[in-house]
Amino acid sequence: MSESPATLHIIEQRVHISASPATVWSLWTEPSRMVEWWGTEAQLDPRPEGTFRVVMEPAGPVMSGAYVSLEPFTRLVFSFGWEANAPGEPLAPGSTMVEVTLTPAGGGTDLLLVHRQLPATHADAHAQGWALFVGQRLPAALG
Repeated sequence: MSESPATLHIIEQRVHISASPATVWSLWTEPSRMVEWWGTEAQLDPRPEGTFRVVMEPAGPVMSGAYVSLEPFTRLVFSFGWEANAPGEPLAPGSTMVEVTLTPAGGGTDLLLVHRQLPATHADAHAQGWALFVGQRLPAALG
């Protein structure tokens, strides 16, 4: 059962990364780079309507969506959900939207991730997840 727009949440994660926007971009668009910080397997087809799928751990949950918009080295948007959730359930594949903006700053990149349309019951867990993966693991993957 889907939630009303009033119960949907938006979460943000900001981080400064000591790498160029082009390098950070590769961590979101190249499968071998993606698994350095998020998941154990990635199937990525970085073009509008292309696959965006990340296996979180062997035999674990699978994030499934599609790229929606790509502005190289600046901004990408993809749909997000979990394969274990059926259509119409909260966080079904592709049911929420994630926008990643990359801005050159201080010799590196300021990354802003905005996850929209999150059901209230899942917002805290996803805020914690993005803080771990984008706030800690992604920068650590770059050294």
